[in-house]
This record gives sequence, C-alpha cells and structure tokens, in this order.
Amino acid sequence: MLIKILKVDQSWLLAINHFANSSPFWQVVFKIGGEYLIYAVPVGLIILWFWSAKSKKIALRATLAGVASWLIFARILGEIINRPRPFETGGVKEILFHRPTYSFPSDHAAFFFAMAFSFYFSGYKKLAYFSLATAGLMSLARIGLGFHFPLDIIAGAIIGLIVAWLVWLFDRPLNYLYNFLITIAKKLYLA
Repeated sequence: MLIKILKVDQSWLLAINHFANSSPFWQVVFKIGGEYLIYAVPVGLIILWFWSAKSKKIALRATLAGVASWLIFARILGEIINRPRPFETGGVKEILFHRPTYSFPSDHAAFFFAMAFSFYFSGYKKLAYFSLATAGLMSLARIGLGFHFPLDIIAGAIIGLIVAWLVWLFDRPLNYLYNFLITIAKKLYLA
C-alpha cells in the first residue's frame, strides 16, 4: 500500500514538474508562485492589522498559527522524517536552486494553510477562501519547481489545519497575549 502511494506521489510530481518546464512562460509563473508569493503574506497582514480593531486579533491569531505550524511542528517532523527533496532523487528538473534540506512536510504549505484555516475559524470566510486558493497555487508551484512531492504539501496542509484549530481552541487564554501585544503596539503608535 505504501509503495503504491509513493508511486502515485512520484507520478503526480513528474506530471506537474514536466508541465512547469513545458515553456519559459510556465517556468516564470511557477517561479513567481513558488518562490515569491510568500512575500505577499506580510503585506496582507499589515492591511488586515490596520483594517479594524477586531481584525488586529485576527491578524495576530493567523500569524501565531502560521509561525507555530512552520517553525515548530513542520520543522520537528521534517527533522525526524528527513525525506530528501525531489530534485535530489533524480528525474525532476529543478527550475530554481534550493538548498537540499528536508522535503516532508512542506513548511511553506503548513504556514500558508495554517493562516488560511485561522481566518476561516475566525469567521473571515472570504479571506479564508482567498487564502486557501493562494496556498493551493503556491503549493502547486512548489511541486512544479521540484521542491516538494505532493504528499509533502498534503502533510503541510494537515499540520496547518491542526495548528490553526489548536490556536482557535485556546483562543480565550491567548486573548491575554493578543491584548498585551495590541496595547504595546498602541503605545508605540503602531495600532
């Protein structure tokens, strides 16, 4: 069963990677989506921070979920499993250089999906759907670039969902932290 799943994983990776390399246009699209889309996150969070008084807590909640899923859960799991990246195993053309670190799970996917699910749990459904679509496109692009297998992305999305749910579950005690950070930001004229 595991071998069959890994074969499907490999075949999806090759199909997406070959499509990404099918023309210079698609190479540029995949480079932008897989490498530079992450830089839209701080811009979006700054806009959300200044949107309204309530949205400040939503921005903090999403940031906490994203950072916790990326720096804690995905990192620890990645160090334990230590799956090599697709471009290290052969058969995949690497469009951009990426240092060879662990592939499973995708910490980018964990971060993006944690933020998207955090928006959903917070009641910001339209922003959540937009963020989920963006996370999906970024994840697809990272597969096309040869940075991740599809299962790496799925695992990252699951980690993001679980961490966003945990942050939402512990919202009441974390509310003290959010209020403290907002108070400090107001004193520094940043809110």
